[in-house]
Amino acid sequence: KAIKLHAQRLTKGLKVLQIPLPKEDLQRMLQSYLDKMLHFSAMQEGVLKIVISRGDTARGYGFNKNYKSVVTAFFSEKQNYPKDCYQQGVALQWVNTLCSVQPQLAGLKHLNRLENVLARNEVMRPFYEGLMSNYLGDVIEGTMSNIFFEKDSVLYTPDLAVSGVAGVMRRLVLDYCQKESILVSIENINQQNIKLYDGAFICNSLMGAMPVKSIEKQELIMTPLIKKIMAAAVSGKIYE
Repeated sequence: KAIKLHAQRLTKGLKVLQIPLPKEDLQRMLQSYLDKMLHFSAMQEGVLKIVISRGDTARGYGFNKNYKSVVTAFFSEKQNYPKDCYQQGVALQWVNTLCSVQPQLAGLKHLNRLENVLARNEVMRPFYEGLMSNYLGDVIEGTMSNIFFEKDSVLYTPDLAVSGVAGVMRRLVLDYCQKESILVSIENINQQNIKLYDGAFICNSLMGAMPVKSIEKQELIMTPLIKKIMAAAVSGKIYE
């Protein structure tokens, strides 16, 4: 299911960016690259990164829509996250770099994410991740993750209609919650209202779901619902 969602997100992004889709079905292409990389690397697990671009174009902002897209694949060892991150939770800090407000590109994962690069550079120990907002004061995402909050067994996650990246793991969590009849509200979450929540977790395709123990001076708890989401990610149930 994860590969299917990655293919769907790639397709949507390419259409918005007006990059020609490869002739091969994207889901089959991703699976084929993954199988080949695992075979030739002799690794049992790894991280596949796919970049699709316009390739060779003329100087300037204009582009020829008849260019064929170029697919570049990268394969690296799987990153192992410290067990303490999942057992005790991680600390988040607010970063000063803002997420841009651009409805046309909101949700897409593209290569022009300079604000995330700058924001990531702000994160200092002992903090694990930086929490980003936009100029409207709405919480959007982590520098490399999406975020969910919890209050009274209801999950809340930022609306990404004008800012941020809609990650595949975020989609998997939303689908899992629908199957399990877990209430989720996708809404604008003002930075000042973070103190109203009891718990939170961050997520992406590599880390899965990771609990948050604090956002700067605000302490959070690992609730039973957050533990359930984490267990579903570890067991693979969330991918079904």
